[in-house]
Amino acid sequence: MRFIPGRSLLLALLAPLALALVTVAEPSTLPALLVTNAVLVVLALIDLAMVWRAGVEVKREAPETVSLARQVTVTVEVKNTLRRRIEVQVNDAVFEHSETEGLPLTIEVGAGLVRRGAYRLRAMQRGAQTIGEHWVRYKSPAGFWIRQVRVEAETKMRVFPDVQAVRHYELLARTNRDVMSSRVTKMRGGDTEFERLRDFLPDDEFRRIDWRATARRNKFTVREFQIERNQNVVFMLDCGRLMTAVWDDLTALDYALNATLMLSHVAIRRGDQVGLIAFDEKVTRIIKPRAGASASNQLIQATYNLFPRMVESDFEAAFKTLKLHVRKRTLVVFITHAIDEQTTRRIQILSRDLLPTHLPLCVLLKDRELEERAAMKATSEEEVCVQAAAAEMLLWRDRLTRELTRAGVLVLDVLHHQLTGALVTRYLEAKARGLI
Repeated sequence: MRFIPGRSLLLALLAPLALALVTVAEPSTLPALLVTNAVLVVLALIDLAMVWRAGVEVKREAPETVSLARQVTVTVEVKNTLRRRIEVQVNDAVFEHSETEGLPLTIEVGAGLVRRGAYRLRAMQRGAQTIGEHWVRYKSPAGFWIRQVRVEAETKMRVFPDVQAVRHYELLARTNRDVMSSRVTKMRGGDTEFERLRDFLPDDEFRRIDWRATARRNKFTVREFQIERNQNVVFMLDCGRLMTAVWDDLTALDYALNATLMLSHVAIRRGDQVGLIAFDEKVTRIIKPRAGASASNQLIQATYNLFPRMVESDFEAAFKTLKLHVRKRTLVVFITHAIDEQTTRRIQILSRDLLPTHLPLCVLLKDRELEERAAMKATSEEEVCVQAAAAEMLLWRDRLTRELTRAGVLVLDVLHHQLTGALVTRYLEAKARGLI
């Protein structure tokens, strides 16, 4: 509908309505009723003619790439081609999996002028998305009508995993406040290369002291080592039904991708090579280990439209693909959300089978609801049974973790919001200890 009756027209219709009621009792007022109706129709038609032509032009500015669940600003520019001031309401046809703040926009625009407004958009699903047409409304001069204009528009966006977190990490690194890079990578042990001598610090190990240099300088001096570079890190992402679990509006796979992107950036900054294998019922993405900024960009481009599917994951095919394409010793970061014992046993066998050629890091995402049910206060027999079942599931997860650890597999059992930080820390520890 291009023209909507306004409040002024509805109020004006009360006058002929009142006269019509009077005419029922007093027929002599009929001429006055007809005159009133005629005047109202003429005024309404004149007012309609003033807004017959669409008098606005709208343009939109929005970023082409956005990070998942991160707010961005979308700017709308409105041009008034009429000869009077108007107050415009603008609404945008945003894509389905999104949240907005500030819509519809209300912008007051003078005759022949251009004004801008903005709203906030949060994309809640990765992939290629499109913001569609504008819907614009403004009143006629007398307010009898509301003119609705549909302005064709198409703004394409690509929603990536949380690349904004990577930019934040990069900023910290450039300002020398990245504690992980400056301190954790200087941890003790492992096959490292000698870098320099420096003064002893309270948290240094005594076995790092260079006694000849200490005697020569007459002060404690330690050897500082540079961690080995050019090592492989390959991410194995489960994209099957287990990763369709949703926490805080994001799927388990979304959290896995955010952590993958961050760790790949950290690894590349340290001179390592990163690759990826994504799979559900079959292997869907294969990126062989590469170094440099192009490797990080390739990961982003390859995974921004990767979604979990309600199918059973073929773990055997994924691990077979890994062995086929990656021969050099590699830190294999395998991320999944295992909720049944049969699946976890398969994961246990396949992870152990990678040893000693590769170093598997098995990341098991915890189920927050399961943790809450196990810790809840039971007040009924049914709740006691639920609590006992939840506790039993947690026990076998704990047993699995200990068995994998004893076999030499690195294990990370974390909640979704802890994943990124814990994964980066575990990688840095493995590097520092020379495990890769």
